[in-house]
Amino acid sequence: MAPHCAQGHEPNPPSAFLFDALCCSEQQWDLHLEEGGGLEECRHSDDDFDESPLTVLEQDLFWYDQELVFLTEKESANPLHESLGVDPTLGGARVEAVEWILEAQTHHGFSVLTAVLAVNCLDRVLSRFRLLADKPWTGQLAALACLSLAAKMEETRVPLLLDLQVEGTSFLFEAKTVQRMELLVLSALEWKMNPVTPVSFLNYFARRLRLKANLHWEFLRRSELILLSMISDGRSVSYLPSVIATAIMLHVVNSGDPSLELDYQRLLLDMLHIQKDQIDGCRKLISEHASQICRLRKRKLRSGSVPGSPKAVLEMCFSPRISNDSQLLTDSESKNTRAEAES
Repeated sequence: MAPHCAQGHEPNPPSAFLFDALCCSEQQWDLHLEEGGGLEECRHSDDDFDESPLTVLEQDLFWYDQELVFLTEKESANPLHESLGVDPTLGGARVEAVEWILEAQTHHGFSVLTAVLAVNCLDRVLSRFRLLADKPWTGQLAALACLSLAAKMEETRVPLLLDLQVEGTSFLFEAKTVQRMELLVLSALEWKMNPVTPVSFLNYFARRLRLKANLHWEFLRRSELILLSMISDGRSVSYLPSVIATAIMLHVVNSGDPSLELDYQRLLLDMLHIQKDQIDGCRKLISEHASQICRLRKRKLRSGSVPGSPKAVLEMCFSPRISNDSQLLTDSESKNTRAEAES
């Protein structure tokens, strides 16, 4: 459970603590330069690092708790409208718009976070305005504007607005039209372009559970593929990002070592203070879309965004279980996880 803060004080974002540890006194830096010293002279003595490993661990746990409070409070402040998955007309148009975003993300080699952020922006816009009710082109224009904004937030290189529109689309929009739509989207979102997404919680879980380096990236890769396979389904809008991330992680753990699923389930439910029935529906939704993961991988391979041989693709598609050499945790880490879950 996150520690309680003093009354009248808001919890600081975790980034504030992290940046404090990276700060270097400018006055001390200038003094070294004036004395003719180089980079080698600006060093700390051993006495500056007198904290014990236990103290460092306690600080890490404090930062993790603060980060979790920050994420959960932020996700609850931006609820989405469940009608996006219930309304047949709106839901169908949303599926088409999200599929276009995923196609463009693959075509341009954007990150998974860019696609998820674009879909989140689209859903938040649709929660406020019925853009897709009567004019079919508004859906594609909104999707294009959301992807453009997300790419500007997350990518280092963003194509021109005309180049961003992949071939085969039903409509082609001028740059000035897209720019006007971007302003409408930003206005509808009150210029809030840094929402909490399932990716935020997946990254948090991977760090909090201290997965080994190679398994850290393997877990994120598998989780992101599952997330991409399900976000076009309007029913996913009814689940909080933390619930989606929890369900995805349990699905990945089950595919690797089913005997660990119960331990992780207890740990995550206790960490997030949620009930099992809140994730059961999301688990069913993930299972329905699990067959799409292989199709997504093949599509990425054809586009050239993910290097690999045909043999590697077959192994990825037909070997969903993690080998014994690639357990999510080492034996000792597994025991620690079980002990923490039971306590």
